[in-house]
Amino acid sequence: MTTAAMVYGVFPRLETDRLVLRELTSGDAHGLFQIFSNSEVTRYYDLDTFTRMQQAAELIDRFRQRYERQIGLRWALTLKEDPGGVVGTCGYNIWIQSSNRSVLGYDLARGCWGQGLMTEALAAIIEFGFEKMSLNRIEALAFRENEASHRMLEKLGFECEGVLREYEFLKGAYVDMSLHSLLRQRR
Repeated sequence: MTTAAMVYGVFPRLETDRLVLRELTSGDAHGLFQIFSNSEVTRYYDLDTFTRMQQAAELIDRFRQRYERQIGLRWALTLKEDPGGVVGTCGYNIWIQSSNRSVLGYDLARGCWGQGLMTEALAAIIEFGFEKMSLNRIEALAFRENEASHRMLEKLGFECEGVLREYEFLKGAYVDMSLHSLLRQRR
């Protein structure tokens, strides 16, 4: 059985001390809307702030399509005491299987910032990536100005490889992105 077949057979459910990471469902649209309708959350994100519930449903569908096409894997981030309520998402936006490389993505409800929840969630999916997906390299792009994201990635062992100048055109402007990576051999 191939690595992809093992990963994409049944959606993997992960648990940490405080969190359950599970498959996103259409029932999570309201929770995602609450997260992405906050302009502080979308400030350093490649999406505009949500104004309609339909945008949340479309995002869930986009994540589901990546999973079905076996090119991405995105978990709903839930608290153990409320596994039905989503407080964020995290996962691999794209998995380049031929290179054993993946690009990390994450978001978290504003009310959950500063509690170490995303660091805890990412540690679990990084372990999953190296052990179950046979990744050699995990990348993360962060807006150059997003200091909190840079600190979290550093705490997880990522190294900043440099700045990609005017890398994305987002929200009407070119933005610089910092490229971070974590290698299997260096963790």
